[in-house]
Amino acid sequence: MVSTVLFALGALVLWGAYAFTTALRRNILKARQTGIPYIVFPVHPFNLSWQLTSWFWLPLIRRLLPKPWWERQLFVMTPDWAWNTRQEHFDKLGESFLIVSAEEITLFSESAEVIEQVMHRREAFPKDTAKYDVLAMFGRNVLTTEGALWRMHRKVTSASFNEKNAAKTFAQAIVQTQGLIGTYFGSPAQERAGTTGTITSLEHDAMTWALNTIAYVGFGLQLLWPGQKLPDDIDPKLAKYGSLEPPPGYTMNFAASLATVLHRIVALLVFPVPVLKLLPFEWARQAWSAKENYSKYMDDFLREKLDEVRRGDNAQVGMDIMGQLVRSKYEQSQLKKADGAKQLEDSDIVGNAFIMTLAGHETTANILHFLLIELATNPGAQRRLQQDIDALFGDSDPATWNYEDKISAVLASHIGACVNETLRLMPPVTGIPKIVSADGDQTITIDGKPHVLPVGMTISLLAVSAHRNPRWWPTRPSERSGAATDLDDYLPERWFRPSLTATSTSSSSTSSSGPSDSAPNEAQEDYGGFQGSDTSASLYRPVRGSFVPFSDGPRSCLGRRIAMVEMVAAVATIFQRHSIELAVDEWAADDEVGTMGAEERRRVYAKAQHRSRDTLRQATSILTLKLHDGKFVPVRSLKKNDLELQLDEYLSENATQFQSNPRLGPYFNLRARTAGSPVKREAPELKVSKRRATKAADEIIAVETPSDDEDSQSTTTGAAAAAAGAATSRAASSASTALTRTPGRALALASRIPLPATPADVASAVDRGTVAVRERVASLYAGSGIGEATAATRESLSTVRAVVLAVAAFELYFLRPEVLPDRYAFTVPAVKFLGTPDVPVSLPDMFALLTASFWGPALTWALTSWIVPSLLGYLFNLSAAANGSGSSSGASAYNTRGRPSSAARAAAAAEYVVDPLTFSIAKALATYVVYAQGVTFGGWLDPQAVARVNAALYSGWKGVLVGSAITGLTAVYDAVLRK
Repeated sequence: MVSTVLFALGALVLWGAYAFTTALRRNILKARQTGIPYIVFPVHPFNLSWQLTSWFWLPLIRRLLPKPWWERQLFVMTPDWAWNTRQEHFDKLGESFLIVSAEEITLFSESAEVIEQVMHRREAFPKDTAKYDVLAMFGRNVLTTEGALWRMHRKVTSASFNEKNAAKTFAQAIVQTQGLIGTYFGSPAQERAGTTGTITSLEHDAMTWALNTIAYVGFGLQLLWPGQKLPDDIDPKLAKYGSLEPPPGYTMNFAASLATVLHRIVALLVFPVPVLKLLPFEWARQAWSAKENYSKYMDDFLREKLDEVRRGDNAQVGMDIMGQLVRSKYEQSQLKKADGAKQLEDSDIVGNAFIMTLAGHETTANILHFLLIELATNPGAQRRLQQDIDALFGDSDPATWNYEDKISAVLASHIGACVNETLRLMPPVTGIPKIVSADGDQTITIDGKPHVLPVGMTISLLAVSAHRNPRWWPTRPSERSGAATDLDDYLPERWFRPSLTATSTSSSSTSSSGPSDSAPNEAQEDYGGFQGSDTSASLYRPVRGSFVPFSDGPRSCLGRRIAMVEMVAAVATIFQRHSIELAVDEWAADDEVGTMGAEERRRVYAKAQHRSRDTLRQATSILTLKLHDGKFVPVRSLKKNDLELQLDEYLSENATQFQSNPRLGPYFNLRARTAGSPVKREAPELKVSKRRATKAADEIIAVETPSDDEDSQSTTTGAAAAAAGAATSRAASSASTALTRTPGRALALASRIPLPATPADVASAVDRGTVAVRERVASLYAGSGIGEATAATRESLSTVRAVVLAVAAFELYFLRPEVLPDRYAFTVPAVKFLGTPDVPVSLPDMFALLTASFWGPALTWALTSWIVPSLLGYLFNLSAAANGSGSSSGASAYNTRGRPSSAARAAAAAEYVVDPLTFSIAKALATYVVYAQGVTFGGWLDPQAVARVNAALYSGWKGVLVGSAITGLTAVYDAVLRK
């Protein structure tokens, strides 16, 4: 019994290995046909089991396996590898590459050209909604649906995203920012000192600010900051959502339930809610309680909105997203359904409300959090920001700021530049998932070459990498790190650099005009939401596809305009009257800092800057990119010193009078770096770094162009540079022909007199003779065909078929004496000259072929070791399916829907007529059943013949199993090598 169970388990393992290998080989063939570089790994990086346990496996792989086995591909199995490694692996593999596993194939790309094509062909490349299943826990929504269902959700949710509501968001963001500032300067001691203590809750406070803003603007809910109280005249039905204490029937307040759901999102993804309730862990109890409380809040809110709509109460506060959704459903229910028109369900309303709250809360809060840290880490950028705020708003009360009058100027100022730079460096979503439509294979163009992507291939558009791709962004050498580019540096002034020319962006801007299976007017169709650019027209305009913090195309973020307005309002409000700096408590106390000199303070602050940048590098992405596991950057907030502001303004206005004063040199140098030189205003020439294809050899002569940084060369034009290059080329040409122009020696009389051979002449003659002999021998060897015959023999033997035949020949070698015994035939007489004796010669008894003694064992062996395994290997031939799925390529191989045509399928031939792995498994099964277990299948097999074969074979049936294992492993090895 035990042996049977073990055998069944072994067979199951072999079958699993076979299925895995066949699937892997099929995907490798598909990847190879795309023409895009690819990496093979047994497990896919998006596999949920791997993502949950990678912390255990990654160190184990690095310690136990040789480095050459994993150093090229293991990086992609590391969570957030694109964020952590920046451009390192793209520099080696190119802007786009594939990850191939048995589960799926995924295209990773940082190419603006690819991103632009994929995002604007929604029908051909829909969103991979499977990656967002966890966000449908409360109901289907605009993020987790596709096709006609997505169109319905997009239509009913987009109506609230307009400029009228953007103005309301601007005003409410100012109110909530003032509440945030009030929590920091609320005490009389802090107000008198003009500074806060060390703030370690910046991330939590930004979350509270964003939630309060979206709750009021989006849903009419008034949430509170600590110390605030609800107005006396507030609607009692809404009071329970804004209360800091849980209302009757709840165990959490509304804000805490939502925050905990987001914090425990992984637990809610992995475990069903009833299971969480039973688990004896605090995190499980929190996740279950938060889910139950939030669901109850939203159900109550939905019923209240339904009652309002039925009563005809259209009073709105802000966007009223929930009310808009309820009214859409109510209007749909009043109309007759035609052609099976889809209608919102109650769960869809709750699901959309959840996703709008998440998108308007989590992402915006993270960006504000990172922006404040970056400005504290880069004081120069903060001072330049405050100058623009002073110019735009002066000392005016933020409550009086008019949205229509100010928003364009704000977005075009250093305020908008700081937000854009934060979005560039730390986008909320690092990768945007897409999938190739099931309607057929799709073609994209990369650098002018078409590549066919197979049905079902997943795509990850890496925004965090595209935002740092030097091919698509103007760059300079980094002043901070000394790197070749400054794309890893926080430089808001980058957004005041000149945009790339049309010729530089043509490859991206025209890429969408390539082959497309999407609807003809898909790009022009109105999907609702803000239709303008993500950046101000006065700032740097990135190449399309190179800056996608809010995605792009039909599925771009509905609330991107709202988010930008919300963030610039908060930044302007904070830095109008306050500054922010890094806390240095770890290195020096306040009293110690007060006694330090300027140089010592700089050294201490440099340590805080280094720690801040290192902490930001530890951000991870679960739903969005943020600092997890309690990581934080400590900061302090300061009130701007009025005297300092007046002094700065005075020196700025009288720069010509004071800039020659050596004591004020450091001040004007700082102004030159942060705000631009007051004398030299022209922008230096920028370079766009583009990767070049690897050449077999570098050019021998390099043309050097003048330095862009030298003032003396600042007037060099493109024509002058071309002239310099031409001159250098002419000089190089002259140098290369110098030897041909050098006059030869005059033919003197002495040169015609024959002289005796020198030792050098003799050695040269011998060398020539040796070379001639060697060439002749090589020619004879080549003409003999020995080399070709050896190569052909090696090629024939280096196959799975050859190994299978070798194992069969080994078995026949031992079986032949049993079925064809040797009989004496003749004797070779002795040769006295050679001293050899008489030699008897025995030959197989061919008359045995006429007896059952031969045919019984021979047919038994043939059936178990050849005929039955071959038949099963022919019928269960997965190599035929793998080859057939990838053999047809090109436009002619596909029908109008993109699927392989019948002619292409008929032309697809199996790589093996008999699948070698199936053959080996069937042979092992038949051998074990017949020879080990003695099964005769009702007398069809002769027990005596079975016993004779088992006795004749080397090691009996065990030897045959070993041979089957060898051929099976060879088949697996061959499949892996064929990648």
